[in-house]
Amino acid sequence: MDDLYYKIYATAHNNAVDLLSEAELLLGKKAYARAFAIAYTALEEISKSQFAADVYTGLHTDKEFKDFYKNHSRKLERVQWVYEDANSWPYNLRWVGPDPDDVVRITPGIPVFQKRQGALYVDVDFSTRDLTEPKGMVSQKDAEGMIQLVEVAIDRIVSVERDQGRIGTKGFMK
Repeated sequence: MDDLYYKIYATAHNNAVDLLSEAELLLGKKAYARAFAIAYTALEEISKSQFAADVYTGLHTDKEFKDFYKNHSRKLERVQWVYEDANSWPYNLRWVGPDPDDVVRITPGIPVFQKRQGALYVDVDFSTRDLTEPKGMVSQKDAEGMIQLVEVAIDRIVSVERDQGRIGTKGFMK
């Protein structure tokens, strides 16, 4: 077991928690595009954290992590379980107690990475001379949905670690 991978696991997880807090602040200020982008980044950090935990526990190799580490689409693929959990759990963590009416159905919709990029950058279509601003790329529902994904992911990871006494994806990925 390489302690570096435990440090990556813990540090990336803690960074995801911080990013979630910042995304929630931005959501409260109606900065939906930036809230979405920050929450998406938190989801990538969760993916990195869990993969590092899997290297630490021997489920994956150092080489696999290095191949995975900077690949945005692979990071998102590794957290697809979050979409399933977010849609099947009977609660939304922003509200107290279970309330199925408060759960927003979460789907990736358009490719999420492109939406994240659109939430940060002005895009130019030179053939039509049109500009797309970040504010027009992400709705309040988009931002809330991405934040909900991060909340569910963190809650699920913490629950599995507490209940099973181990880190990594073995406890909740099939």
